[in-house]
Amino acid sequence: MVRYKKATAMVAFFIFILNFLYPKDSSNKLNIRALWVVRSSMVNREEIDKALRFAKDYKFNHVFVQVRGRGDALYNSQFAVRSQLIEDSKFDPLEYVIEKGHALDLKVHAWINVFLAWTSIKLPNNEKHITVSFPEWIDQSSLHNITRNGVSIINEDNNTPKYLSPSHPGVRKHLKNILEEIITVYDLDGIHLDYIRYADSDYGYNMSARIMFEEQHGVDPFKLIEENEKDYYNLNDLERKKILLGWGDFRRKAITNIVKSFNSIILNRRPDCLLSAAVKPNPNEAKNRFFQEWDLWLAEGLIDYAVPMNYATKPQDFIYQINSIQEKIPLKYWSGIVMGIAAYNQEVLDTRDKIRISREEGITGISIFSYDAHKENPKLFLPIGEELGK
Repeated sequence: MVRYKKATAMVAFFIFILNFLYPKDSSNKLNIRALWVVRSSMVNREEIDKALRFAKDYKFNHVFVQVRGRGDALYNSQFAVRSQLIEDSKFDPLEYVIEKGHALDLKVHAWINVFLAWTSIKLPNNEKHITVSFPEWIDQSSLHNITRNGVSIINEDNNTPKYLSPSHPGVRKHLKNILEEIITVYDLDGIHLDYIRYADSDYGYNMSARIMFEEQHGVDPFKLIEENEKDYYNLNDLERKKILLGWGDFRRKAITNIVKSFNSIILNRRPDCLLSAAVKPNPNEAKNRFFQEWDLWLAEGLIDYAVPMNYATKPQDFIYQINSIQEKIPLKYWSGIVMGIAAYNQEVLDTRDKIRISREEGITGISIFSYDAHKENPKLFLPIGEELGK
């Protein structure tokens, strides 16, 4: 025990000396100071005015305003149903927030939940909602019942969120229409992608995706894991492993191809419009569990900013996630990192400290999730505003 204490003391002393000789720079200027504004604060002029005034007063310069939450629209759209939050109104929240945001010198980004389409057990009342009118677009999990005719029957007896299938041609066309419409009609400074991933590693088994993969590889990926059919192809372990690795690559490419198409649309229609994505903070987990290869997106210039959702409450966990990014993302791409920091699950001073940690680690952009965390008592944000104003 004594020896252990001595060793611990020596390590602590060594770290102290290193920090003294090579202090981390906490004076990095935060070029991007973004604030997520959830759709419930986008329902009328009064709520939007409060959110924008808050952003300006507390030293934010970018706002991610949620205008597609559950396969719907908080704007006037030909391709998506009107959100239930504003369905009885003719008000256009996106048009209004852009006008008022620009008047306050704020950059306004349309925050879009890409593949997440619904979260309630009960389906939408609106028959034109994509989950009702196009049930074949819904992704399927290998852990739930899967139909043979391509129509998903998952989520009927639980509250598992419904995601669109990234591989389905109808989904790809729908998302293309959504993006083209929104950047053509609205004077946006950016598009912010959220849920640009699979729900989890067991997803991707939409019938359309299975057929496409089988056409390319001669194997239905579901039959490789289905208990009573796993020996259907008489593959040895090495062959099975190779096919399953290919199935992972197939799903990663499906997501990346959507990002590529969005990038192409923006470059052709609105090259001045920024493209960012909220991503899982650990690049390896993002790539291998959620098939979200955001390190590649940065390296290939497909997005301007990756926003890792580093919502850890403990400082050591927060730093661990930053270290996972440092190990995977070359320094030359770090200008494209905007660190997502939570305000909803911790004290404001803890959020402020994580902004400081981000500065020390060379981060030059942060985004706070979210305005709605303390909007009823905005003075709680004062320490954050003071830190952002440095």
